[in-house]
Parts: sequence; structure tokens; C-alpha cells
Amino acid sequence: ALSRTLIRTYAVEYDSQPEVVLSAANRRILMDIHYSMFVTVFYGILDPASGTLTYCNAGHNPPYLISARNDNGVQALYRTGIALGILDDATWEHEAVQLAPGNVLLLYTDGITEAQDQRGAFFGEKRLLETVQARQGHLAQEIQDALIAEVYEFMGEAPQFDDITLMVVVRGLTE
Repeated sequence: ALSRTLIRTYAVEYDSQPEVVLSAANRRILMDIHYSMFVTVFYGILDPASGTLTYCNAGHNPPYLISARNDNGVQALYRTGIALGILDDATWEHEAVQLAPGNVLLLYTDGITEAQDQRGAFFGEKRLLETVQARQGHLAQEIQDALIAEVYEFMGEAPQFDDITLMVVVRGLTE
């Protein structure tokens, strides 16, 4: 909750600089927390008109940008710095990607990829991407619903060990 509040606060002040937002939040977290605590963060700024996503990934699972072209190319948005709350002088680099019309941006927590079935097998990134690619061209809510259903079907009666958080963004087609 503290991390979320700090990021939202600094986001207003540094609205186009995700690396500055994370640096400011990191310094404050380290000032306020006196025990070993860290948080992974993917922080992005999406310009809906141009489709440009400017982001920093502070140790979080890499979101995926899935192309709408016939090849269904996949680009992982890997980390641009370490998690928040580890080092006082940590820095992050910002990156930018272009969401073309029909592209899917998939953000998720490890509760999805690390969901286990009754035998202890993981859902995994391969199954995650296959599920999304099979629904390419659908609405974001339909992709999200299908992926959540697929995870729970995979788990069966196995207990859930971690949170399952998912965000799907599909850039609309332009005229």
C-alpha cells in the first residue's frame, strides 16, 4: 500500500518520467521502512493517441507485447532496474515500445505463471502466451476472462498459493 501511494504521488509530479518516479519512491521507501522489504513494479505511461508505452520495470515479471501481425511476434518488456526498497542509489532506465493497432499488452503477477496443478506442474509462460495468442483479435476483457478461466481449469482442485493479478490492454484499430 505504501509503494502504491508513493508511486501515485510522484507520478503526478513527474508525469512523463517513470525512472524519476521509481527513484523518488525508492528513496522514500528506504527512509520509511526499517526492515528488509522490497517490491517489484512495472510502471508504464501509455499515450493512447500514439500507442507509445514508456515504462520502467523494477524487477517485475516481464509484461508481453504481442503483435497483431500474422507472425504473432512476442516482445518481453524486461527489467530496467532492480526492485524498489533494496538499494538507496539504485537507478532505472526507461524504455519505450509502440503498441500498433490490434496489439495486446499483457501484464501479470507470478501467481499466474506459478499456479500449480495437483501434480505440482506450473502453468508457465509458454501456456500463458499460447492462451493469449489463441484469442488474438478479441476484446481485452475476453482475453482476460479466457486466461483466468484457463489458469483455474489448469489448477483444478489444487490450492492457490499466490495472488492472481492480470491486466490486458488491446490497442483498438484506427481508421
